[in-house]
Amino acid sequence: MYNTAAALKAFFSGFGLPAYEQGSVPDDVALPYITYSFSTPEWNQKASMFAQIWDRTKSNAGLLRKADEIHAAIGIGRRIFYSGGYVELWPETPFCQIMTDGDYRSAYINLSINSYYLPGE
Repeated sequence: MYNTAAALKAFFSGFGLPAYEQGSVPDDVALPYITYSFSTPEWNQKASMFAQIWDRTKSNAGLLRKADEIHAAIGIGRRIFYSGGYVELWPETPFCQIMTDGDYRSAYINLSINSYYLPGE
């Protein structure tokens, strides 16, 4: 069964970088990569989530290009279907903020998410 977690992993892995749920990044993974938070919203209720693009770089340019690519894929709202339902992602304001942690930089992307179940599936 294709569930919400698998749908989000597939979506965020579709940008040419490996994607991992927050807190499950393997120790031996090379930069750059994407992490994303995952929480299941209540039925027909919006929840907050975020994604981060991580890299070791002195420039924000690559991070911002990748954030723009994700923003274009989401548009004003994106449905991601899976067996039995779908999730919707919406961009929040501000959509992207650059954060630094020593030599590491990340593009912090703010999103809203909702899960829906398709009757009869």
